[in-house]
Amino acid sequence: MKRYIVIVIGFVSLWYLSSCGGGSTGPASNPVMYGLVNSTNWRSPDPHAILTDYTLKVYGTSANGQTVIITINSAEVGEYTMSQTNGHYAEFIPNMSANATRYSTVNNEGGSGFVRISSINEETKSVSGTFNFKAYRLSDNTFKTVSEGNFSNVPYKYYNTSDTSSFDNLFIFSDHVQQWTAADITAYRNDTSIVIIGEVDRSEAWQSVTLRMSPTISAGVHYITAEGPVWAKFQEGFYEYDAVNGSMTIIENNSEDRIIRGTFFFNYINNEDQTMSISSGQFEVQYEDLTSQI
Repeated sequence: MKRYIVIVIGFVSLWYLSSCGGGSTGPASNPVMYGLVNSTNWRSPDPHAILTDYTLKVYGTSANGQTVIITINSAEVGEYTMSQTNGHYAEFIPNMSANATRYSTVNNEGGSGFVRISSINEETKSVSGTFNFKAYRLSDNTFKTVSEGNFSNVPYKYYNTSDTSSFDNLFIFSDHVQQWTAADITAYRNDTSIVIIGEVDRSEAWQSVTLRMSPTISAGVHYITAEGPVWAKFQEGFYEYDAVNGSMTIIENNSEDRIIRGTFFFNYINNEDQTMSISSGQFEVQYEDLTSQI
């Protein structure tokens, strides 16, 4: 009887190990994103990614509501260093509250980071890589250090820049407080520029973002500076702040249908001489052609 019990237990043990992958934590294809936030374990069991022809965004939220977002101004396997001006940046959001203040690598010149994209698998539509960064909070200049970051087999949604079959009129951006979706969008082309203005609902906040670029701007990465070729402005209440640096990625500029799509971020100097950031900007608009009316 004892021998029979031992054999059964041994069989059950072998079956369990084989069904669990020999003691592994699960199938190798399971997506995961994890790291250390100020030396404390952080893990997202359900990360996601967005891929276009020019950008890659990987993001995940932990069980306690902490979110890490990695944005790369490229869609290629490689190594990328984060700075305030090159369009590669990372964010840490401490909780799920709409008013949660973000930590970002673009909020301070001391912000920094490194991302290695090791795989973009078109067959499984997944991305893998490693990361680390130091992100600051504008309200008190404190920072979070994220180290030993890793994301594996993260599924991505691909936005085809040549697909014009669908259109969403939208303008989204994040300030140092939260993400905003513009209630009113104005977009037009004149002889010298394409101008896009996204205004937040006045009942929520009195602010807007204005973008100005060449009417013949092409798909790709373009820098936002005080001298151009792309200009930006943030309006908050009665104050207007011109962008000092940043970048815009044009996904498509379809002059025939007058549709332009892209992403952006930029820094500006506020009234207290602090560097502030507008990040996670995204627009998809159809602009009015005013060239014949001038």
